[in-house]
Amino acid sequence: MNNGVFLALTLLASCLAENAWSCDELPEKITSIIANTNDALLVGEYHGTKESPKHFFDIVCNSIDISSKKITVAIELIEGDITLNGDNQSMTKDIEKSTIWNEQHDGKTSAAMFELLQKLNQLVSEDKIDVVFFDSDKQQRDLEMARNIKESLLGNTLVIALTGNRHNKIKHGNSWDLGSKNMGAYLAEMGVDLASINLLVNGGHAWVCMPNCTSHDLKPINLDDRQEVFQAGSESRYQYHWKIGAVSSSKPAIYSR
Repeated sequence: MNNGVFLALTLLASCLAENAWSCDELPEKITSIIANTNDALLVGEYHGTKESPKHFFDIVCNSIDISSKKITVAIELIEGDITLNGDNQSMTKDIEKSTIWNEQHDGKTSAAMFELLQKLNQLVSEDKIDVVFFDSDKQQRDLEMARNIKESLLGNTLVIALTGNRHNKIKHGNSWDLGSKNMGAYLAEMGVDLASINLLVNGGHAWVCMPNCTSHDLKPINLDDRQEVFQAGSESRYQYHWKIGAVSSSKPAIYSR
C-alpha cells in the first residue's frame, strides 16, 4: 500500500466530512420526473465538475422519499474495482490501490466523485440504497452498459444512473457523429421505462481529458429565456435539461506517481 496516497485520501475524506453535503430540495419538475419514472432515471453530467455530483446526490437522496421503489444507484465505473458496502475506510483502501483511480483522470475519478461515493456509501450503511457500477471496457461499450443497467432492474427497483452526458441520450447519434450509439437509446429499445436528464452547464471550468487532462474553460451559453428545467429539443437527443449554471473543476482525487 502506498501510505502517502492513503494518507492523502484519508485527509481528503476528513476535509469532505467537515463540509458534508446536505440533501437540498429539488425543482418541482425534477420531483415530478422522479415520481413518474418506473424503471430508470438517467442523469448525464459533464465529467470533472464539483457541481454535477452534488446535483446527482440531491436527486438520489430526495428519491428515497419520492419514489415508492427501492433505489439502486448506478455509477459509470467498472464493477469490481471498488466496493460500496457501507464502510468508507474500506472504500478508500480500494480506491488507493485502484489502477483506474490512480491513472484515469478524466473527471470520473475526481475529488467530487470521491465525495459522492462517500455520501452514497453512508446511505448504503443505512440500508436506504444499493449501489452498482456498470461501465464496460468491451468494444460495444454503450450496449454493454445498457445491458448492465437492465440487469439491475430487479423487482420493485428504480435505477438512478450517473453517466457522461453522451451516454444518457435516449436516441442514437450525436451532433459530431450521427452514427454513434448511446446507452439510453439502447435501454429504450429494450423496453425500459426511463427518463433522461442532462445537467446543463453554462460556462465555468471542468477537469476533462480533451486530449490533455487538466482544467478546461467551458463556453457560456445564453439560457436566459429557459426555465430551470425544460424539455430538450429532439436534435439534442435528451429528454430534459436541468440548468445548473457555471461550474468549477474538480481535480482527480489521487494522482499516479
